[in-house]
Amino acid sequence: MQALVVHRGLMPASLIAEAVDTLREMLAPEGPGEADLDALVDRVRAEDRARLGAVYDAFRETLVFQQLIAAPALVAAARAMVGATRVHAPFQHAVFRMDLAGEAWRGFQWHQDAPYNVLSERYVTAWLPLTQSGRANGSIQAAPALSDRLWPVDIRYKRDGAGNRLGTRDAFIAEALQPTFEAAAETLELSPGDVALFHNRLVHRSGFNPGPRHRYSIQVRFGDLMAPEMLARGWRNRRVDGFETFKTLHPDLIASEET
Repeated sequence: MQALVVHRGLMPASLIAEAVDTLREMLAPEGPGEADLDALVDRVRAEDRARLGAVYDAFRETLVFQQLIAAPALVAAARAMVGATRVHAPFQHAVFRMDLAGEAWRGFQWHQDAPYNVLSERYVTAWLPLTQSGRANGSIQAAPALSDRLWPVDIRYKRDGAGNRLGTRDAFIAEALQPTFEAAAETLELSPGDVALFHNRLVHRSGFNPGPRHRYSIQVRFGDLMAPEMLARGWRNRRVDGFETFKTLHPDLIASEET
């Protein structure tokens, strides 16, 4: 299986437009006044950060979000890459992200998806932007040439902008190894409607967004429903933070863990 495949214009433009319009309405139910999505986000962020979080959570429950993650063209592309007739796509692993400009603490360091979303050996992540995503706003950086193995991880608690410990954790590739990937990195330039499909071993990061534009994206995970390891586990996978399944399968790959 290839580590990374980019499909240009795979998603229907009408669905992308409806998703952005839905976000605008959720951010300004009284009527946006300002049509620019970034301007609306900035206004809500300044006035009531908690409401921005509510929009973030509720958008995953909208019909357009469900239509996007189950779009026939996306499912067909994922099925072809996974090489399976029946695919497994747990809803709890379908993610909406708003990576806001200037928030350095939101940068996502070098990692692989395997510790986060343990499905099967053959599964892929679909990364689709709702707005332009590239070097200017911290798009995906990937190192496909270094993605033929699973790398050791440091499991650490997330921190907010003030450095306070949050309730969930990350499993970034061990800190001592992080510089290894800088020289091999390539940055993906993606337009709305494009989809990057990548294997669970792809070494990648979505970096700090310097702005001025925010970055909005959706990630979906697809695995082989009938893979022997999924059958053996009764389709159990990580449903909460903790990385228990990954630690059980690969105890030798836990370089360190913050408790």
